[in-house]
Amino acid sequence: MITFLRRAALALTALALTALAPGALLAQSEAYAPLILRLPASARALSMGNVGIASRDDDVLFYNPAQLVAARGTSLSVEQFSPSARAGALSSVSRLNTGGIAVGATIAEFESPGFVYPVSRGDMLGRGSNIGTSASLVLGIAQAAKGTRIGGSVKYVEERIANTRNNRGLLDLGVARDVFGYAVGLSVQNIGKSFAPTPLIHPSLGPADEPIPGSTFAPSTMPLRTTLGAGRAIPAGPFDVFATGAVSVLRDGFVTPAGGAEIGYSWLDGYNIILRGGARRPERGEGPMTAGAGFIMDRLSIDYALEMLSGSRVGHRVGLRVR
Repeated sequence: MITFLRRAALALTALALTALAPGALLAQSEAYAPLILRLPASARALSMGNVGIASRDDDVLFYNPAQLVAARGTSLSVEQFSPSARAGALSSVSRLNTGGIAVGATIAEFESPGFVYPVSRGDMLGRGSNIGTSASLVLGIAQAAKGTRIGGSVKYVEERIANTRNNRGLLDLGVARDVFGYAVGLSVQNIGKSFAPTPLIHPSLGPADEPIPGSTFAPSTMPLRTTLGAGRAIPAGPFDVFATGAVSVLRDGFVTPAGGAEIGYSWLDGYNIILRGGARRPERGEGPMTAGAGFIMDRLSIDYALEMLSGSRVGHRVGLRVR
């Protein structure tokens, strides 16, 4: 047990150093849209570096649909990024044969600089002249076959900024399996065509089909993401320890290692207090560290997470789950 904890601590230390030294990896180059696909969707996952690929909670729908085989519960979480930017997620899973079926939705509201598209996580943190919303609706299903969990989800995404509107149907695929006590998962997310190039139009200026002179517009690409990760739970005397880690690769080759751990203490059957921490290699608008806490009372879980953001900002997310 001590050896396992020592290895986990060394791994998290190495991960933190990697996250704090982004120049060692390929720089992010693509302009991605929609924004909703680059935001966290779970308070518990966010507090551990936003790694959810091996989770057994219902919001694993947004990270790896294969884990719906083992997932349970219904959850709601909301996050405040800045006075003008916020997001929320809702999901629920039910048993289906040897697997599970889940439905979920996410939405973000924000302001962005005038006549700028696509919007990055950094852009959404400040005040702007454009009002934007970005949302997704997701349906996922998973089944077990000879010890391997296989899942997929279809999702409809839509983004509106000023009077510009884009929407698209996308596909996520995932597999997972238990290997030597570890839950190992692989997911490929946001499979589909990118949004069609559309300059921002201001509704009060000029003809409705002409962009505003001086507007900044760059063609966007769908944030195709491939993630390989694992997680393991292990008892440690009166404590319950869970550690997880993953490496994601975006379409442009930007590599994002991330991971975290939680330690829980139960003093009475059905009651648990949990502390969490994580690190990640930040994408645009993000910071490297995350943290959080949780409280479980029978079937009810309350989770809190914070994440470092660019410009010395901090995002706060609160989640409620019923199992």
